[in-house]
Amino acid sequence: MSNAIQDEVNSLSPASAEGASRRGFLKASIATGFAASVAPTGDLLAQVITTDSQGLTAGMIEIPTKDRRIPAYRAMPAGKTRLATVIVVHEIWSVHEHIQDVCRRLAKRGYLAIAPDFFVRHGDVMQYKTVPEIFTNVVSKVTDTQVLSDLDAS
Repeated sequence: MSNAIQDEVNSLSPASAEGASRRGFLKASIATGFAASVAPTGDLLAQVITTDSQGLTAGMIEIPTKDRRIPAYRAMPAGKTRLATVIVVHEIWSVHEHIQDVCRRLAKRGYLAIAPDFFVRHGDVMQYKTVPEIFTNVVSKVTDTQVLSDLDAS
């Protein structure tokens, strides 16, 4: 074998003074096998579950609070009253489609589900491109007192 070919073959092996070890091979094999077993594939990739609103009263409403009216998404079984209420608290992206879908799923189970928008006083999180921007410009400005007051109003 020429030196150029031998160098190419050697470049494919792990670089160590003693060459590849059985222990190193096992570690790499186990790590690769684990990664392959937990990685979503095929139908599991980016599955979106959307619950329809058939049989529900669902949509945006406004909740009066101490200082203003705040938007909220509400879903409940159509024509039902005196329902157990679940307040759905959104994450950093505010009341987006997934949060609305969670409300619809709860309503299909017989609950009144409501998701107030705790960030409305500080801007639309969708205008920011990165999570640090959202934290700096919106999330960091929301106080515990304000959230608790909005929860009470809900």
